[in-house]
Amino acid sequence: MGLTPPWDDFYRVLCDRAAVALAATDEHFNIVFWNQAAQALLGPAADQVLGKPLHSVVPPNRRKLLQRLLHRTVRRNETSQFEVRLTGTDDHARDLMVVLSPIPSRNSQACGIAAWVIDETAQKQMAQRLAQAEKMASLGTLANGVAHHFNNILGGVATFVDFALSSNDLIAMKRALQMTAEAAARASKITQSLLSFANTGRQREDMADLTEILLTFVHLVERPLGQRRIHVQLDLKAIPVLPVEANRMHQVLGNLLANAEEAMPDGGTIDISIARQDNEIVVGFADTGCGIEAKYLPMVFEPFFTTKGLLAGGDKANPGLGLSIVHGLVRELGGRITVLSECGHGTRFNIFFPLPADEGGL
Repeated sequence: MGLTPPWDDFYRVLCDRAAVALAATDEHFNIVFWNQAAQALLGPAADQVLGKPLHSVVPPNRRKLLQRLLHRTVRRNETSQFEVRLTGTDDHARDLMVVLSPIPSRNSQACGIAAWVIDETAQKQMAQRLAQAEKMASLGTLANGVAHHFNNILGGVATFVDFALSSNDLIAMKRALQMTAEAAARASKITQSLLSFANTGRQREDMADLTEILLTFVHLVERPLGQRRIHVQLDLKAIPVLPVEANRMHQVLGNLLANAEEAMPDGGTIDISIARQDNEIVVGFADTGCGIEAKYLPMVFEPFFTTKGLLAGGDKANPGLGLSIVHGLVRELGGRITVLSECGHGTRFNIFFPLPADEGGL
């Protein structure tokens, strides 16, 4: 089914009958091979696409990206990949993963591109169903945590109010009202934290360069941390200017710092770094504290999860919202966050922000 395939009959038939869609191009990125699986998955028959540019078979909104990746694959002599969504005549969308790999010539220079196309629709639908199930389970945990904290707060408020109503001692009444106000403030803080975790669709404001935000944050906290025998190390690589909301990013860093301080009661080191990794900017925040047990790592970003607060049998009034707030804020800033930890060897959070398209992002 190719124009002038360079393979013998065995390899030509092998590629043509492969279960995965495969297309190959010449050095000008024109299609020279189109197997049966590509025809079944993508629609056009081989005689309709042979000799045409590879980008002609992808949706218009992904053609510029494909062109960049084709040139990068040849230039770097390495594999690239991207996702594309195709909508058929029946409005049924399919999610495809396209993997581009160079076809080397005898002198090891790429003389074409092999494009493998994998239908990931079923896997993505399964992942979405699983995510929905996990979301419902998390909502149950969230409701239980909210009910527990608000029952405690409201129970205390009722006690304070009853005492104030039954007492003729003005000093005691004032103290009861102060305790009621403190309880209401705790309830308000939990509510605001939950809003920070769930809030989306806000207008972006107070923008500043990410590197400058890190420098400002370290300048503000370095001296008080030194008094607690905590040393801050900075490793800031040169990256493109990346504007983010300064107030929200400071809140992210502040919550991570509070988590690190709690893990290092006797002092230690905090490493803050920033670097470019492919098409993303990575902010690292690591401590040398007690670490997190592996069984707890999947739950650290869940609301009300804590191993030290009262809900976990600890002795601290910690509702377990700090890292869930961090997760919500990072998501709202357009990024994602991961955690790595080992008991006795500290914890590292990595925050990933995509680069804008004009800076080389995809």
